[in-house]
Amino acid sequence: MKTKFLTILFILLISHSYSQENDFNEIKYDYKLQKEYKDTIQNIGGKLTGKWKYLGKNTNGKLIDTMSVSFRNNKETIIVVENGNVFELEGNNRKKTKYFYEITYSFKNRKGFYSREKKYYDENIIEISSCQSIPELIYYNGKIGILFVDMIGEHFEGIIKLTSERLILESGKEYLKLK
Repeated sequence: MKTKFLTILFILLISHSYSQENDFNEIKYDYKLQKEYKDTIQNIGGKLTGKWKYLGKNTNGKLIDTMSVSFRNNKETIIVVENGNVFELEGNNRKKTKYFYEITYSFKNRKGFYSREKKYYDENIIEISSCQSIPELIYYNGKIGILFVDMIGEHFEGIIKLTSERLILESGKEYLKLK
């Protein structure tokens, strides 16, 4: 009797846990507009496809972005990208790293491929982040941009400027096209 009660209680607990409302951020967009802007979206996808060097986020005219903060040996280490150069800050020490962040986009159709990798200058080492977003080019809120879908939800990055050499997103993130 006690085992049956515990089994039923366990099943109810599991069912309740899995039925909780998910706070997944979903962006709703008009599919008819995607068809209307299909040629433009494909053209932008062709220009966007390739490898890009992450320069940083435009903050008051400077390209700078904090990539990560970690703690090691009771010291805080901050990884910062400044004009495409990556620095490791630990206390008052600032050291330039031997790598940069390379972003790869591929848009053979509207849904695409995205990866962010650490590429080392002197060595043949590549570090790939384990959690990569899935990008999709869409028309949303009066502009064309990239809808990123990942484990925590969806977010939209409008494209402000796209040339054969440079990409600037609405968030201020800037990239330089690699040959």
